[in-house]
Amino acid sequence: MNWRRFFRRDEADAEERDELDFYLDVTTKEYIERGMQPAAARAAARRKLGSTTLIREEVYRMNTLTFMEGVLRDARHAVRMIRTKPGFSVAALLSLALGIGANTAIFSVLNAVLIRPLPYPRSDALVRVANRLVIQGQVFEDSDLSPGMYAACKGSARAFESFGVWTSGTATVTGLGDPEQLVSVTATQGVLPTLGVPAYIGRWFSSEDDSLGTPETVILSYGYWQRKFGGDPRALGRAILIDFIPRQVIGVMPRDFRFVNLSPDILLPQRFPRSGLRPDELSYTGIARLKTGVTVALANQDVARIWKTWGETVGVGKMLEMLKVQPNLHPLKKDVVGDVGSVLRFLMGALGLVLLLVCANVANLALVRAQSRRQEFAIRRALGAGSATIARELLVESLTLGILGGALGLLFAYVGLRLLVTQGPATLPRLAEISIDGTARAFALACSLGSSILFGLAAVLRSGISNRIQSARGATQGVQQLRVQNALVVAQLALAFVLLVASGLMIRSFLALRSVEPGFTHPEWIQTVRILIPEALTPDPEQVIRIQSEILSRLSTIPGVTAAGFASGLPLESEYRNGIVVAVEGKTPPDQMPPNRAFKNISPGLLAAQGTRLLAGRDFTWEDIFAQRRVAIVSENMARENWGKPAEALGKRITFGRDGPWSEVVGVTENVYADGVNRPAPATVYSRLGVQPPVRPGGPAIVRRAVTFAIRSERAGTEAFLREVAAAIHAINPNLPLAKVRTLNDVYRQSMAHTSFALVLLVIAGAMALTLAIVGVYGVLAYAVAQRRHEVGIRIALGAEPRALKWLFVRKGLILNCIGGIIGLALAGGLSRWISSLLFGITPLDPLTYVASGALIGAAAMAASYVPARQAASVDPMETLRSE
Repeated sequence: MNWRRFFRRDEADAEERDELDFYLDVTTKEYIERGMQPAAARAAARRKLGSTTLIREEVYRMNTLTFMEGVLRDARHAVRMIRTKPGFSVAALLSLALGIGANTAIFSVLNAVLIRPLPYPRSDALVRVANRLVIQGQVFEDSDLSPGMYAACKGSARAFESFGVWTSGTATVTGLGDPEQLVSVTATQGVLPTLGVPAYIGRWFSSEDDSLGTPETVILSYGYWQRKFGGDPRALGRAILIDFIPRQVIGVMPRDFRFVNLSPDILLPQRFPRSGLRPDELSYTGIARLKTGVTVALANQDVARIWKTWGETVGVGKMLEMLKVQPNLHPLKKDVVGDVGSVLRFLMGALGLVLLLVCANVANLALVRAQSRRQEFAIRRALGAGSATIARELLVESLTLGILGGALGLLFAYVGLRLLVTQGPATLPRLAEISIDGTARAFALACSLGSSILFGLAAVLRSGISNRIQSARGATQGVQQLRVQNALVVAQLALAFVLLVASGLMIRSFLALRSVEPGFTHPEWIQTVRILIPEALTPDPEQVIRIQSEILSRLSTIPGVTAAGFASGLPLESEYRNGIVVAVEGKTPPDQMPPNRAFKNISPGLLAAQGTRLLAGRDFTWEDIFAQRRVAIVSENMARENWGKPAEALGKRITFGRDGPWSEVVGVTENVYADGVNRPAPATVYSRLGVQPPVRPGGPAIVRRAVTFAIRSERAGTEAFLREVAAAIHAINPNLPLAKVRTLNDVYRQSMAHTSFALVLLVIAGAMALTLAIVGVYGVLAYAVAQRRHEVGIRIALGAEPRALKWLFVRKGLILNCIGGIIGLALAGGLSRWISSLLFGITPLDPLTYVASGALIGAAAMAASYVPARQAASVDPMETLRSE
């Protein structure tokens, strides 16, 4: 086979024709030279050569692939047929594009978040090093490590190729324009080698950077380097003020670098003292790279060995035994993805049902189209066309439609993903990595081909390819066709019912979440701003609390402010969540570990600023803070758990930690859903802000240097109000940067982002399903009316009432709806367990949702049935009879 002739057949055929003409001219000239007349010589030359057409056809057959040639010819025919029926083509293409586009978009999210490896070398070897521990029956699966655990693991681990610990936080940068508070990660020397991403320029931290007494260093993110230094390589070696301490820039990370699930602006070295490491400060996240061939189970065994040896060496074995500490290493990807996997899988399944609905809808259109071409197929068979050839044409036409619909769907998916990346929930992990890559395009192609084959086979099987030319007039046709269409519509209605139930359950869950009183009121009126006072700027702890008090006084004088306060963290700010074991006098046995409680430091006025009610007792006072009184406030659920009634808690004593000093309970607040309204309100203990006694005798006093201010005002969020807030703070100290400038309502909405994301996509899926079901019911009944137009005309001529004829077709729509509803009810009940983990406040078998979904789809089916029924009742009997 000559591939040049195959791909350039027109040019090759022209050359072949010229060669044959040249041969005829030469042969004719020879015969003339022998004495023949020109006409006779030409005729003799033609007889000698034979038929030029047959020769060209033989050469053509020798240099072509018959099957491929047939497919290409069928594809060209399919494009012509698609262009001649724009109504059918547009409806089919849009249906396929919406179904394939939606599925491709959600698959791209699923692929980026769950399937694609993390962007680190050999990412499957990366693990989070954590512990499982139990405090008073409360299980903590992912407890962090202590500095002592880090030192023990670093020196004794056999399963790790590299290992380190890190914490996230914020840092203040000055001297580069306006003061700025940046997201920071403080990491030991082994963390970046564990991730395996080399610096873009410069180097990683060294063991020297980890050591106390050596020059302070910092590594910049690519974005911050570009923003502040314009990408100048001379930034290396430059000193910048971070928390008012000069640090030398030693490196810049690559553009796309992400630190696990964070995007820090700067990385700082973690420096532990060589001795006196606290064994109980479980605040450092461990990360390790397993050696080749080492499994997570083997690594857990190795770490368990280390903990046992370490506990015996430093004398904390009893504490480890009391807390039932066990290593709980797991793949790092689990930390990055979080709990979003179940949501994405459910959405993928829901949109898969939408694609099935699309296939059923297009199959219905294809069946009607094939029915209208039955006579054409019969004539072609009579003229010698094979049934296989006609079937292949139909399949190629379906494949062409599917591929065009898939291409349009890819465009829709691309637009949808751009909107998701720019407007989507910030809590969605790996959001920046979501894109339509080769895997997503292959998925779209598979959806296109699969859909094409499904509705193409339906058209082939019901096309009526036969040798008999049927009469186009006379008796009603297409009974079998209607049965197939009815079955497809029933399937559409059943699937639409399932998706409507899922959408309804999510809507009911969302409303239930919104109805929960979170323990604070009007979050849109609560302006938040976080401020850090570094130790290098203000070393004296007493001065820190006085600066914070002065800032609060300034903020309280802003016009429109009704209350203000500050705290270590506000409700729903998960990054500042903290816990501590709390013993209750007379309740906690001295030989047992006290239960863990949520813990916050708050100032006077914070509860009023949040709108959190005091159920008993009083708020903290500034006298409590400056006199360093040992007082505490507890939440209602903690008070009821320990003393029965809120008022009974007043005057009782609690201690923070097992051996701390006693603090008197002076107030009880309502429960605050600090972890999200979809989770139980944690039992919480509030301690006053201000100077706290040292952890160890002779140690430094403790003060909260980073606090979040809450300012209640109806002006919250406006530009003028924010300018006044900034001016009030900078009037006290112009070097203090403002961070987390937002309203509490922004935090509240972010806490519900996963639910809102799932809700929006499910509502869209439900709306698409309902629309497709309506189109299906309408299409079947409209086709039935068209097929029975002659019968309807005769009935009207014989005196049938138009109302009775309307009811005839409406009843058929209702029967289809009832059958589909019953099947959908069974399917929805069977699949309900898949959505149970996403629900709140209702059961997966919520009766109201099922009744409302049934009523909605019933009303839609009734409306879709009425239009063709009305057309049937308006048939002119004389016109129908004349057409015969």
